Amino acid sequence: MQPSAASLAAVAVLPETYRHLFEQAVAVLGADERVRALWLSGSLARGVADAASDLDLIVAVADDELDGFATTWEDWLVAITPTVLAKPLPFAPGSFYAVTAERDRLDVVVESAGATGGSLFPTRIVVFDRDGLDAEVPAAAPGAGPSPATIAGLVEEQLRQAGMIDVAVTRDDRLLAIEAIAQARTLLYLLLVEANAPLPAMGVKRWSDKLTEEQRTVLEALPTGGRDMAELTEAHDDVVRVFIEQARPICARLGVDWPEALEAADVAHLRRQGLPAFGH
Repeated sequence: MQPSAASLAAVAVLPETYRHLFEQAVAVLGADERVRALWLSGSLARGVADAASDLDLIVAVADDELDGFATTWEDWLVAITPTVLAKPLPFAPGSFYAVTAERDRLDVVVESAGATGGSLFPTRIVVFDRDGLDAEVPAAAPGAGPSPATIAGLVEEQLRQAGMIDVAVTRDDRLLAIEAIAQARTLLYLLLVEANAPLPAMGVKRWSDKLTEEQRTVLEALPTGGRDMAELTEAHDDVVRVFIEQARPICARLGVDWPEALEAADVAHLRRQGLPAFGH
C-alpha cells in the first residue's frame, strides 16, 4: 500500500527517524486487510507541524474485525517499531500512545470503519483509503466560545489561593511559596486560553500556540521565583496582580460578576500580615 502524496508531504517536515516510522506503519497496517483506511491527524493534519511534532495516526478497522484488531494492538505495534513505552488510551480500544527506541512519539487512535462519520477527530489527511471512507469524515465543527462558568471558577480559585501566601511566610517554607507562584501562573495561563476559545484541538506541547503574542509577552515577563521569602512574596503578588488586570475585562465582556468581597478580604488580610497585596 502506497501512502498518498499529501501524507508524504506532511510527514516530510519531521526528522528522518519519524519518516522511517511512518513508512513502517504504512507497510504493516497497509498489509493488514482488516485496516480499511489510515490517516494522519494532529498537527500534521492541521498543517502546523514542525520538527518537534509527534506522528499521530487514525486507523479505521472493518467493523467485524475491530475487537480482534484492538486486543492485539501490542502485536502490530511491535511489527511497526520497538518501543520503550506504550500505553493504551482508554477512550478507544486498540488506541495508544508510545515512545519508540529512537525516542520518537507515536500516537494512534483506532476506530471502526462504520464509526467514521461520527468521529471526534475530523481534521485528518488520507494516507490510504480502501473503501472511500474519507468522504464520510465529518466536517470540523466550530468550537464553543469562552465559558463564563469556567472563567468565574478560575477567578475564584486564584483569589482563594492568593490570600494564603502568608502560610508560606509563617512557616518559612520557600518551596511552598515557589509552588504558589507556579500555581498562580498556571491559573493565569488557563484564564487566557479559555478567553481565547474557540481554539483548534492541540496538545500540551503546543503550550504557547494557545496564546496571542501580547499574552505570551505578558506571561514571559512574569517572575517564576526569588532568592528569599521577600522576593518570593513580591513575585507571587506580581502574578496575582497581572491575573486581576487580565481577568477583570474578560469577566466584564462575558457578564461574569467579579468577586469583590473575596478580593477585598484577601487584600485586607495580606496587609495585616505586612505582605504585598496585589500591587495596592
